[in-house]
Amino acid sequence: MIHKQSRRSFLGQCAKCGGACWALLALGRISRARESVSAQAGRQEKPIDLAALAYCGIPQAYCETRCELFKATRENDVKLKRAVYDKWGMKKKFGVDFDADKIFCHGCKPGDKPLKVGMAECEVRTCPISHGLESCVQCGGLASCDKAFWQEWPVAYAQIKQLQVRYKGQPGAKIVDIKAK
Repeated sequence: MIHKQSRRSFLGQCAKCGGACWALLALGRISRARESVSAQAGRQEKPIDLAALAYCGIPQAYCETRCELFKATRENDVKLKRAVYDKWGMKKKFGVDFDADKIFCHGCKPGDKPLKVGMAECEVRTCPISHGLESCVQCGGLASCDKAFWQEWPVAYAQIKQLQVRYKGQPGAKIVDIKAK
């Protein structure tokens, strides 16, 4: 059976079909975009895990992947330990001679591992510990803190202050007023 259809009718039906396909594709893209936006919003709202931060507020994962001394310790690389010892001026800062067994780092929250040279005296570590905080991010006096660490690492200081703003906005945030010394 042959059904005759006018060219105009055929083109009209094709246009309707094409429009419907376009609408479905557009709807799929809009839906994926909404999911992506909500996923990003969900990521931004993820609470800050203070246990995952070093006392200064730097993520411990950053230290583990970027710190040369942490890497040298993990890989037991004596040459890299020596290079870091020289680069960081450990002889001048801490008065210690190079000894590969004494130059190491397991982070400032090392658990049952020993602290690196100078870590026990680090003001940015001892201050939150003495006030029962997990990180400087919880300190109400962070914005006016003038510890030498922040003067030596101003970019990190700016980032930690931004992290604190985000932390303050999360439910259950604990900020303790500590007067900077």
